[in-house]
Amino acid sequence: VPTGQLCWDLAGYFLWPFGKVIQKVEVPKSHQACEAGVGESSALLGGPTPLRWRPRCWVGTGYWHRASTAAWLCLGYPLLVLAHGLVCVTAWLLIVLIPVAKLSARATSRVLLLPPERVLIRRLRMTEVPLEGEVILCCYRAANPYYYKYAVDGINVFAVNLLPLVLVTLVLGYVDSPNHLTGSAVKFTLALLSIMPLSYYIGMAIASISAQSNFAVGAVVNATFGSITELTFYITALIKGSREGNRCYAEVVKSALTGTLVGCVLFVPGLCMVIGGIRHQEQRFNSRSAGVSSALLFLSVGGVFAPTLFSKVYGKLVCGECHNVTQNPLGHYLCHNCHFDLMDNNGTLYYSHVQPLVYTVSILLPAAYLIGLFFTLKTHTHIYDIHISDCHMPGHHHSAVVHWSRWRALLILLLSTLCMSACADLATEHISPILTNSTISQYFIGVTVLAMVPELPEIVNGIQFALQNNLSLSIEIGNCIAVQVCMLQIPILVLFTIFYPTNFTLVFSDLHVYASMFSVVLMNYIFMDGKCDYFQGTVLVMVYFILLAVYFFAPSPSGC
Repeated sequence: VPTGQLCWDLAGYFLWPFGKVIQKVEVPKSHQACEAGVGESSALLGGPTPLRWRPRCWVGTGYWHRASTAAWLCLGYPLLVLAHGLVCVTAWLLIVLIPVAKLSARATSRVLLLPPERVLIRRLRMTEVPLEGEVILCCYRAANPYYYKYAVDGINVFAVNLLPLVLVTLVLGYVDSPNHLTGSAVKFTLALLSIMPLSYYIGMAIASISAQSNFAVGAVVNATFGSITELTFYITALIKGSREGNRCYAEVVKSALTGTLVGCVLFVPGLCMVIGGIRHQEQRFNSRSAGVSSALLFLSVGGVFAPTLFSKVYGKLVCGECHNVTQNPLGHYLCHNCHFDLMDNNGTLYYSHVQPLVYTVSILLPAAYLIGLFFTLKTHTHIYDIHISDCHMPGHHHSAVVHWSRWRALLILLLSTLCMSACADLATEHISPILTNSTISQYFIGVTVLAMVPELPEIVNGIQFALQNNLSLSIEIGNCIAVQVCMLQIPILVLFTIFYPTNFTLVFSDLHVYASMFSVVLMNYIFMDGKCDYFQGTVLVMVYFILLAVYFFAPSPSGC
């Protein structure tokens, strides 16, 4: 009966909890005082409003040894746990109703496990002094739109809510390999969505690490772990293309490499400039550190596209179909589907000249990258310790908020990167329906889907640092990943093709060459003065969208 009365009172409380409190009544020091009613009849600090309920008398201490308690825990409590659990999960997922979720969780874990005589529900008025005892529940507002900023241990609530999606994706992807439960298109979409919360966790870990060390170290670590995800995309696609004998996967990988390079050079810094420039009228960054990254970027782009330029100069132009437009044997011919053939004469040009050049470049580029790391992290670290007009820049944060310790951030970074690599593997494995059934150019698919999804951590981190008026780190993040595309990812792919032959050759289409070189030149032109605003960022973003439009309307590679 007492438990039933408590449930009835709690039902009224949950229907309208505003202005009410649930208190835990303390054990009286003397049972006689409670039974005889001896004591003060009015409060020491009296008020015009009397108490609505008197506290129940304490009837014993063996609550967990009662038969009624066992019946309650076996019959009533599980049903209420299920009901409150559904309410809690639903309210938490809606985010604006998080107070209701907390209310249900606290009721299940605390109130429903207390002896009925120790639970007091009362209406709290402004003129009343609360009874002595712990206040368990008190609710003034059931919904709040600003709960989108709510964080759990430093993690945004959106990232927390999307974390179960990662588990669902991994289970469906690796347990249901024959696609009995879902199709490839659904798994591909889930894999892409799962990368979003993982990118946030990587960003939080990188932010904690960079706040406790040199920001160049944070940028390099960010780019390194981003490269692991991208390499998983590329290697999986190359293996699948080699097994199926489909050279289109190699072309998609080249498009993804170019898309990553162009996106990190144009879109990532441009978007950070726009968002940061809206909040801060003008932002300054470390032009010396940006100059070092720009020099490495020029070197890497020149090295990567050297085999392509070599093949254009010495390769043989082969056309699919030619027509004489003048009816004269010596007149002009109109040809279609022309390309440079490197395999003419049994591939003498490729195997004797182009392939050795590719191997040479693949050795020189990582060596240059290591020299650049030694320069920035060892001999010239003072370049990255320069802050631009700290005392004259309103809103500049001298120290970022550290949510996690360095070792905890490193552990989360490793686990998140591992899960992201698995999701990237699933996304690449189930991309076949999009490549075969879509009418969109495969160039565009590679530049956007395979290139931009792994860039999500860089975009999120860059925006966060730009909002903190730390544009130097935003630019450094984009430059580092762009440099690593050319100086680490491509040499690793070349090394992989030595041990596992694929259709991947370091000869890009003209569109990739022109887009990459133009992007690098434009970025260096804008970064020359060491300051920027939202207009310059808009220029970079617009140029990026123009290049995307070019890729969208470009025909797919020949034979795909």
